[in-house]
Amino acid sequence: MTPGVERLVRSGRQAEIEGNLRDALVRFEAAAKLAGDDALPRLRLGTLCHRMGDYSRARETLQEATRLDPDNAEVAFRLGLTCDALGDRDVARAAFARAMMLAPSAWQTWFLIGRDHRQLGHAEVARLAYRRALDAAPDEPEILFEQGTLLWEMDMRDDAFALLERAVRICPVDPGYTLQLALAEMERDNLTAARRLLTTAKHLAPAERRIDVALQELASRTKAPRRHKRAA
Repeated sequence: MTPGVERLVRSGRQAEIEGNLRDALVRFEAAAKLAGDDALPRLRLGTLCHRMGDYSRARETLQEATRLDPDNAEVAFRLGLTCDALGDRDVARAAFARAMMLAPSAWQTWFLIGRDHRQLGHAEVARLAYRRALDAAPDEPEILFEQGTLLWEMDMRDDAFALLERAVRICPVDPGYTLQLALAEMERDNLTAARRLLTTAKHLAPAERRIDVALQELASRTKAPRRHKRAA
């Protein structure tokens, strides 16, 4: 990368970490336009689009990154996640298989092993695989979120909450992470924190129906009981 493109990618990552979605998007878009045949800016842009829920644009961008760097395991992994979100299971499986072949001992491989076992109902095996992924990449929000939601289901609530909280802190631009943390706060009866998180999630994804449902549930729980007037 040229120094200018590198600066754009670096500042885009900083904006993403700070939760400044618009600035991150603008910087990654600019970097991708100036990057020539470098796949990294497209990887960052595609990853951000995925986290925003713009899966179609994410797939298009990551496919271009794959064309430029077909031996990049993270590009293959991110493309698999996006195709899976779009329901294109065959392409997702092929991308995941390529990621595991390219980096058999990387965190992405352990993540995918954990994901497969979780889908099969093997919770303890999934937990251990996610643990291996976290050992290799302790700040990857996808692992933190997956392990956090798994531990929540396994009734290991304190450990789960810490992981979900960390996922949101590292990746504040993903509305799904913020929503899940809000739901956890609701279950802990911390309704003030839940309202703050749901407001943030709604700002990130105004059309997400799950957020509206959670806001309705929160409203029903915080509504003061009515006092009925006595008949004279």
